[in-house]
Amino acid sequence: MSLEESPIRSQIERLLHSKALEGSDVHRRLLSYLADKTLGGEADRLKEYIVALDALGKPSTYDPRHDSVVRLQVGRLRVKLGEYYQSEGAADPIVVSLPKGGFKLNFEEATLPVVPSPDAGHHHWLIAGLVAAVVLLSAWGIYAALRIEHLDRISQVEQAAWSPELEELWAPFLQTKRPLMVCIGAPLFLQYPNLVFLRDPGVNVWDQLATSPRFAVIHKAIPDRTPVPWYSYTGVGEAGGAFQLAKLLGTRRGDLLMTRSNLLSWQEISDTDMIFVGPPKFNTQLQSIPIEQEVKLETDGVRILHPRAGEPSFFRDTFMSGPEFNGVTHAVISCTPGLSGQGELLIIGGNASPDTLAAAQWMTQPERARELVSHLRLSSGTLPRYYQVVIRVEFKNGTPVESSYVLHRVLQNTDQTTRPAKQQ
Repeated sequence: MSLEESPIRSQIERLLHSKALEGSDVHRRLLSYLADKTLGGEADRLKEYIVALDALGKPSTYDPRHDSVVRLQVGRLRVKLGEYYQSEGAADPIVVSLPKGGFKLNFEEATLPVVPSPDAGHHHWLIAGLVAAVVLLSAWGIYAALRIEHLDRISQVEQAAWSPELEELWAPFLQTKRPLMVCIGAPLFLQYPNLVFLRDPGVNVWDQLATSPRFAVIHKAIPDRTPVPWYSYTGVGEAGGAFQLAKLLGTRRGDLLMTRSNLLSWQEISDTDMIFVGPPKFNTQLQSIPIEQEVKLETDGVRILHPRAGEPSFFRDTFMSGPEFNGVTHAVISCTPGLSGQGELLIIGGNASPDTLAAAQWMTQPERARELVSHLRLSSGTLPRYYQVVIRVEFKNGTPVESSYVLHRVLQNTDQTTRPAKQQ
């Protein structure tokens, strides 16, 4: 390494306090750890398991075969470093990068192109250079004008997507410096290699398989085969809902992240604002997060914990028999505080998959958002900060064809329960 350690340390400090890593304790810790190991000559010997324990605080039971959080976070750090040097770090004296395939940082001195002085004896080269510069500047002017026009069109599209009601619904997620992550629920499948994929709808945690009657029957039928966990499938509704959310939020949140539930760490839940897409049985972390609830999604419908006069205590899901996937089910939209009351947590999910997609549409489509806000708005003209909404969904062949508002509850578990009304 040709660079001195002192300027490298100074550059690392610049990065640790940059906007690119602001609000991301995970990536700051990871960068500091990899910098120490690289400068100490130990980075070439680092293993994924050691990085997980030392830099990410994973327990000794961490298994990189079943949890790719290290690769995920290293990849995100690599992206953040690139974004930093394309913006606020463009003039920094040292470029820090993280090449793929290892944990060793690369330090290079930033260089600017050297422009040689014109030779007085070759004026024709100077004239040619000036002509080329004029042509280049003209081309740049044309490009800049086209670029501005293109950005104007993008801005118009963004403005069309964001209605006043959508602005109100998403204000807590737009007015924060915390990163935003969308987590797609990934149900547990059993893979019998070279044979079959199977799923027990009542089991979504590997440790629960021992008590599964269905698994006992399968194991008895093929005792010589050993299954492995498989989390690479999710419902079409969950995937479609995540796409709708990313399509909308991506126009305003350049730091939008996405993962699936089996890869999500508690540190990420703590450090980011979270949007869970899919029911709690797929997003198993939700079963451990203490969330105030007035409405609870159960395996066969929605339970109203404190029904009001004239309200049923339970809305049952109905699936039609036949070759097509038809039914009438319910989804729940829950907006609650994050871990320890920090940040925001949004849960969008139903039991049938199409109902999850329909619920996501209520949070992303201007006309749906207008109706939803009209139900949520308080007499003061503000929206509640935290709430739960029940949506009824009719679907045919797995496609939601009609959805309607059923009821909502305002959650009152913090002092700050409302948000300002949108200024018209």
